[in-house]
Amino acid sequence: MLGISFDAVEANKAFRDKFDFPYRLLSDFDEHVGMAYETRDSGTEKVSFAKRLAYLIDREGVIRRSYEVSDKAGFAAEVLEDLRTLEG
Repeated sequence: MLGISFDAVEANKAFRDKFDFPYRLLSDFDEHVGMAYETRDSGTEKVSFAKRLAYLIDREGVIRRSYEVSDKAGFAAEVLEDLRTLEG
């Protein structure tokens, strides 16, 4: 599991340390990954926040599901169920 944001590396590290995240947070400061994964609208101006999207990617690098994250508890349950289905 990885997280990614448009914040600088140092800001991501401080955020991760503050909240004791159990996974790495990557920096997409130039927003290229955000454009590729559609977490930001096209345009040339830097944005403050990415859309809250998540992707379930298999071991071969194929996106199996995408999620719009709005309800954290419901999102987690949905991902766990999808993992069981895909693994099964």
